[in-house]
Amino acid sequence: MTEPGAWSSSSDERDVKAARLVALTAEIAPAPVDLASWERVVSASRRTRDWRLVPAFAAAVLSGVLLVLWLKPVTKTVEVAAPEAPVLVASANASWAQQPSGVVRLEAGRLSVQRATAGRVVLETPHATLEASRSRFLAEVTAGGTTLVVQEGEVLLRAKDVTRVVKAGETLVWPPTPSIPEPLSQVAATTPVCDAVVGDRLECLRLEAKGDGLLAQAALYELGVLELKQGNRADALAAWTTSVSRFPAGVLHPEVRLALLVELTKERRFTEALSVAREFERVCADDPRLGDVQALRHSLER
Repeated sequence: MTEPGAWSSSSDERDVKAARLVALTAEIAPAPVDLASWERVVSASRRTRDWRLVPAFAAAVLSGVLLVLWLKPVTKTVEVAAPEAPVLVASANASWAQQPSGVVRLEAGRLSVQRATAGRVVLETPHATLEASRSRFLAEVTAGGTTLVVQEGEVLLRAKDVTRVVKAGETLVWPPTPSIPEPLSQVAATTPVCDAVVGDRLECLRLEAKGDGLLAQAALYELGVLELKQGNRADALAAWTTSVSRFPAGVLHPEVRLALLVELTKERRFTEALSVAREFERVCADDPRLGDVQALRHSLER
């Protein structure tokens, strides 16, 4: 180890030498500076440019521009063809209109979609809503309901809580005809008024129906039955309507009313059928078939 006295002596010597060095440095006179020469040096450094760097700088700028253009995403405008609108053809007596929403409202008459396109068709009637696309179909609205005939594709029918899919080749009438209780369709047994072949018998019945009393009542009822068998429903209904009008409380009036109720229902003349059913309930309260008439009336009301 170094002795304390030796360490202290060496440190003092270093301090003395440092002081002498500082004194010598202070004695050196500063060299004079020519300010005019110094200004020329500074001005020359400002004007000096290396023009060899210009092409390199321009090339760098151009490369940057090209890189930005290459990396920039290109937006292409793609035109999407709108679905072709369906072709609607209405009958001369049709009552229809297209609403702002695009829904077509058909109140009466016939409307058909002539071409199956991707365009969606929504057709509303008083009885149901029809929805379709890529389909050809015909819809007809009458007092008795909406008839749908699908020629191509399929059509969705909605009515309250009921949904039906009607496919090509199918026909649907909505609302469906109510089921008619069997007791109401039975023909009353009567004594034949006229014995003859059909042609002569019809003439005979028409002649007898012009009279009064039981014979005329029977003739009118039988005339309606015979006309119906011949396929003349309108003439049958006319005969029975005349009977109720002329003999509202006659012997056969319950049978005539029931015959009218059944055929009007089959004809889908529901409003008229309802009127006949209610009248039957009023004037035939003791008839054993009253329950069946009430059941049919409930179906007609729905």
